[in-house]
Amino acid sequence: MKATFGNAIQYQTHEGTGHLILGQPPSNTMTPGFFEEFDQAIDRILNDRHIRALVISGNGRHFSSGADLTALFPEIQGHSTVDNRGNLLRVPGFMLKNHRSFLKLESMTIPVISAIRGVCLGSALELALSCHFRFSGEDAVFGLPEATFNLIPGLGGVRNLSAITGKAKALELILTGKTIPASEALTLGIVDRIFPKREVVKISLGFALNIMQGFHKEKNKMYLKKYFPV
Repeated sequence: MKATFGNAIQYQTHEGTGHLILGQPPSNTMTPGFFEEFDQAIDRILNDRHIRALVISGNGRHFSSGADLTALFPEIQGHSTVDNRGNLLRVPGFMLKNHRSFLKLESMTIPVISAIRGVCLGSALELALSCHFRFSGEDAVFGLPEATFNLIPGLGGVRNLSAITGKAKALELILTGKTIPASEALTLGIVDRIFPKREVVKISLGFALNIMQGFHKEKNKMYLKKYFPV
């Protein structure tokens, strides 16, 4: 079955696996419309008892370059509350809603796998960090470049990255905004496995099919060792 939620998301199902595709190539930028569609898609998946695993990938060469900054800056400026010193008093409501969408993804009891090719930056990496497994093509590039635009990651990336890499390394990556290749992301534990870029989506779908029965999130490392012994 195939479905769309607008222009930014495509969704397919096969043998109990949902496949959510970020569908605005070439860079699959996350526009405000994307986040609306993403939230709708996640709610639909949560309410579908026939879906027992979920794979998320990008359409084409890239996973996603992250948020659309030309749309993001006016939204932040128009919906933020600051005091006379410029200190932020209230986070824009749309940011809280977007974060809740990622928290829904993180809390799913079915396996959620991100299949990453090309760039995975900013809010796209925050999305991937909300998944239970992250599989990468050898060409992938990762980063949280928000600091270079006078922003900070706002969708759970600080917490999730710190939990994986430790606080010191997470702060280094966040404050410098530098990008890292798949090989370094694997060393840091940001991704779980690296595969040929043309195969990463197919492998992710196969992995989802194999582990969906009786899945338990606390056994992630066991699943990886069983199906991809090093």
